[in-house]
Amino acid sequence: MMAAIAEDEAALIRLFSRAQFTALLQTTLTMQQLKVLLLLHADGSLMSHELADALKISPASVTGLVDRLEDRGLVERVADPTDRRARQVHPTAQGSQLVDTLMAEGAGHRVALLSLLDDDSVRTIATAFAALRRAAEQVYGDEVSGAPERPSGPVTPPEEADRTVRAVRAAVRAGSR
Repeated sequence: MMAAIAEDEAALIRLFSRAQFTALLQTTLTMQQLKVLLLLHADGSLMSHELADALKISPASVTGLVDRLEDRGLVERVADPTDRRARQVHPTAQGSQLVDTLMAEGAGHRVALLSLLDDDSVRTIATAFAALRRAAEQVYGDEVSGAPERPSGPVTPPEEADRTVRAVRAAVRAGSR
């Protein structure tokens, strides 16, 4: 069973990657610049030394990356509220929009695929992904910042799955207009 899951997961990753590469290949950012934007998108802001640690590169290299991203209007350096001498790196609205656009490309592909499935299959996938997410949160910690707000109170997987089915159908209707 685990081997079949791993094989299907690898195949899906390859197929999704092909679709996602189109948007990524259209950007003129270097891989390191893209990594900086993705880290900032996930965390909101980071100190240069935190970027250096995460990317496993020297602080001088981070300075150059941030300079180039700042020149393009994708990030900005702002004073740290707790230490006037330190500066945090924040994504600008333009930088956040670029990452959102790249990520939306993947979401569009997911909606297109899910729209090809019947409602019961979408419910099954939604229930399985909700269970997988809960397991990942137990192993890796709380939800990542920037994750969609979850409804308060207990939500049973079938209710969550029904919401997913409705969201997919609404997205398909909106896309066909």
